[in-house]
Amino acid sequence: MSFKASFLYAKKIIFSRGTKKTTGTKSIFGAILCIALSLIPLVVVLSISDAMVNGMTDRLINLSSAHLQLQYDFIGEENINKELLDVAVDVVKNVPGVTESYEMITTTGLAASSKARCGATIRACKPEIFKNVSSYTKLFSAVEGDIEDFYNDNSRNVLIGKGIADKLQLKSGDTIRIITTQKVSDKILPKMTSFKVCAVISCGYQELDALWVFVPVDYALDMLKPDTSVASIMIETAEPFGKQGQLRQVQRNVEEATGFMANSYRWDELNQSQYENFASTKMLLVFIMLLIVLVACVNISSCLVMLSLERRKEIAILKSVGTSNSTISMAFIFVGIMIGLAGILIGIPTGIIISLNINHIVWAIEQVVNIFARLGYFIGNGNLNSFYEIHLMDEAYYLESIPVHIPFIQIMFYIVATLVLSLLTSLIPAVKAGKEKTIDTFRKAGA
Repeated sequence: MSFKASFLYAKKIIFSRGTKKTTGTKSIFGAILCIALSLIPLVVVLSISDAMVNGMTDRLINLSSAHLQLQYDFIGEENINKELLDVAVDVVKNVPGVTESYEMITTTGLAASSKARCGATIRACKPEIFKNVSSYTKLFSAVEGDIEDFYNDNSRNVLIGKGIADKLQLKSGDTIRIITTQKVSDKILPKMTSFKVCAVISCGYQELDALWVFVPVDYALDMLKPDTSVASIMIETAEPFGKQGQLRQVQRNVEEATGFMANSYRWDELNQSQYENFASTKMLLVFIMLLIVLVACVNISSCLVMLSLERRKEIAILKSVGTSNSTISMAFIFVGIMIGLAGILIGIPTGIIISLNINHIVWAIEQVVNIFARLGYFIGNGNLNSFYEIHLMDEAYYLESIPVHIPFIQIMFYIVATLVLSLLTSLIPAVKAGKEKTIDTFRKAGA
């Protein structure tokens, strides 16, 4: 028998025309289903984790740390030298590789409303960055109010993050009080400054939105002291994820242009722990999914064992007319590969469809879960006054909506890996099927 004959025999095993479904035939469908079900979550994890990590990283490096950051040390001085920062911004803008630069003075303080108070990260900046800096215009959106009022109305307006607005129960037009510290005669005293909330903003990542209060730098200098603040020049480049050493070269150019008067940091230095955490979490999830695929492929081995036992008499007849061991083994290897391929053809498209509609699916599941949760809460308490809705994706740790990016190259890699695993798990039962002894088979059949 030839290679073609092995393939035809494998096809006959899978697409048997018998009306009665044997245990071996049922095991084929079970193995296909297991592989398909293992590939679906793998595709979903790949599609969501890539986009989720990219979305979080994009917000961290563009809105929190910038691609590069120059930190000036004014400790010991009475006030922050804003004129020096303005000059540095103009100098940095002309450095090759730099696309945008702006000043940012950051400190921590206490934010208070008439109803509550909480810690806050005060970021003093020129209001125009929300109009001129591309990352701010792209990633920030107004949940309530109008961001344009921040840079068009020259008054004591501030922007606050959605998280801090929820904690303080603030809305656009309300008054927020910022409490910082000041040193008077070697004593640390509180300093309170009042502002008007012109808009509640969100970048879609609540970990960042939870503490931010953006204040016009001209109104903030009185409450920002060098000993408790970080004065920085935030720098954006054309290729923050470029080739190895490309961002470092821009960093050296910036240091030379500013006369090495400030400490410079790259985004991967300032966000190293978060970035490594994102990467390790993604790798762990993919590894677990790959283990599930491996376990599913093991079902192919048990399936082939079952088929070889059912078809021992058929194998003996073929060998009695001259079929070689390798031909029989090759046929069962083809069966294993076909099972893996069938699982791929079902699992991969299903996983892609689920990934593309994951936000709708999560929303639907949340609605169903909350219906039963409300029912249980009402039966136990008699009312729904203190009931809180259940959210599967907590916005405090994830983005507000699940971004999706289908990584076709990675999916192709796992398709090949699944086929290879199907081949490897088929080898042992296929070789054993080819080594079946014809005489023993006929003797047992006669008995």
